[in-house]
Amino acid sequence: MENIIDLIKENRLFANMTIDEIKMVLNCSKAVVLDFHENQVIFEKDDKIKKMGIVIEGQLNLVSQKYNGTRVIVTSLEKNDLFGEALAFSTLQESPYDLVSSGNSKALIIPHSIFFTMCRENCDFHKTLISNMLAILSDKIVMLNNKMNILNAETLKGRISVYLLSLHKKTNSIIFDMPMKRQELAEFLNVKRPSLSRELSNMQQEGIIEVYRSTVKIKNIERLKELAD
Repeated sequence: MENIIDLIKENRLFANMTIDEIKMVLNCSKAVVLDFHENQVIFEKDDKIKKMGIVIEGQLNLVSQKYNGTRVIVTSLEKNDLFGEALAFSTLQESPYDLVSSGNSKALIIPHSIFFTMCRENCDFHKTLISNMLAILSDKIVMLNNKMNILNAETLKGRISVYLLSLHKKTNSIIFDMPMKRQELAEFLNVKRPSLSRELSNMQQEGIIEVYRSTVKIKNIERLKELAD
């Protein structure tokens, strides 16, 4: 578990906590590390979730499954991202989404009970842990609002533009890598992959962006902003 602490110590869940306090959290909560394989379903929609996790290696996708079988990626989780935390303080414990491993992955699993059961030593870190979690949940609300802004765009070109501008803002650069594979991005934007590829090609021909594999260069940011409005 020592090497795991080195990987997760910068996670916001452990902000303002010492290495020893993080060790106490993991010991007190009986946290474990689990490995997942390609396309493994970690939990399904409507499963009762009493644990949260931190991605250690690989990528996990939160997936919404429609009645017609269409999969829509709500968000992709990468190294040091949290999952299952939104249900920690919820009276409903059922997951609204499937959680699926994209390739081989590894995660640290922490029971939600750590937020409600004080250990025998009555450690001060519990207060810090709860405070950190509430800040994380507040930021999640903002993130979901941003997702809605993307899906509310009237055209596919508008959705792509909002998404690329969000990556531009996050990286503070006009050149960046898209964190999702093309199929995953199509599912995230709720469109078919050929439609996404065609629109990216159109935007490149129009001189708005330049795309090479997963790398995007914004060539006309003003036009991109116009499309995003």
